[in-house]
Amino acid sequence: MWSPKKGGGLREQRTGGRRLLVGSLLGAGLVVAPLLLLGAGVAPRAAGGAGAAAAMGARAQPGLLGGLSLAFQAPGDTTTATSPPATTTTEVDPTTTTAPPPPPRPAVTQASADGLATWYAAAPAGRCASPWLPFGTVLTVTDLSTGASITCVVDDREAAGYPHVVDLSPSGFASLAPLGQGTIEVDISW
Repeated sequence: MWSPKKGGGLREQRTGGRRLLVGSLLGAGLVVAPLLLLGAGVAPRAAGGAGAAAAMGARAQPGLLGGLSLAFQAPGDTTTATSPPATTTTEVDPTTTTAPPPPPRPAVTQASADGLATWYAAAPAGRCASPWLPFGTVLTVTDLSTGASITCVVDDREAAGYPHVVDLSPSGFASLAPLGQGTIEVDISW
């Protein structure tokens, strides 16, 4: 019979504990069946059986299940004798000298990159945008064609990516080239 309710007439029926009963029986069956098989001796034994364990000098310990025996191998006392390593003597040529290693180089704190510079109107004077440098990094931007340079601080992200390396403020770009040029090849260092 068709019911207008979702799930039909089955939704109104109660399980009456049948789910709990079925779940309990399945769980008990999964626990009890292997125990019964082990107690009856039906379960397969390890290769060699108990006779092999006794032949190896293992000590059989009765387990919790009636006729089931567990075998444990007792560690044997072993001693190892080591001989001293052979020594050889080599003669050193008295005229051979080795130079001391060079002193460590100082850490390079300044890096640079080449690429295109553009400008954008939203940047305040003295500020710039970089696709990867951390905010607050002080950049020196040098126009490769004229040699003119400016200094600015990274405070924004540029979305253009390589080959664009920096977006400058209009006043900073105008210090290097006319705004109408749009892009210039620069070297940035930080």
